[in-house]
Amino acid sequence: MPDPDAVAIPALAGAALAQGITFLYGQAAELLRVRREDKGAHRVVFAVPEVFKPLDSAARPDLAVLADRERDLRMLLQIAEPFTARPAADLDGADESLRVCFGHIRAVLEDVYGTRFTFGGEPRPTRRVRQTVGDVRGPTTGMKIRGATANTVVDVVQRVKTVHESGELTGIDIDLGARQSAQTPHHDQANESSLGD
Repeated sequence: MPDPDAVAIPALAGAALAQGITFLYGQAAELLRVRREDKGAHRVVFAVPEVFKPLDSAARPDLAVLADRERDLRMLLQIAEPFTARPAADLDGADESLRVCFGHIRAVLEDVYGTRFTFGGEPRPTRRVRQTVGDVRGPTTGMKIRGATANTVVDVVQRVKTVHESGELTGIDIDLGARQSAQTPHHDQANESSLGD
């Protein structure tokens, strides 16, 4: 499982927290409605609260990704519902269970929409890759980086069905220059920062 702090939304307070979780919950519920009514051919239009950084207010969900993540999304909404039922004054932005729950919801939304929902002032990875592979029978790499520095922040999620004996799954291949290189190889079935893995 990933580090909870790497998944969680930032610690917010007051109206910012209420707006943030209400928006994330509402968009997740809207995706399930789209899935149920099979209206994925249309763009989903939403009003983005000011607590988030500006983003495109009309996005087309990826139905294949939505179908793959539907079970996770339904379970997450059940977990999140008690939080959304509380008055804003009773919400605790330092509550790790709240932050992780809505962090997972956000991760699913970002996978489905192919865009990022970043809170204002929130530091997030500057490079992001989402990779879906059925069978891995040879070398497969999520991201190759040249000239990385101590300030380079990346986010790689790989969803893999099967890694065969001849397969090698590498999350990030970092070229540190002529003298050395670093890799983060994986031989398990998935390297994923989403719920349930």
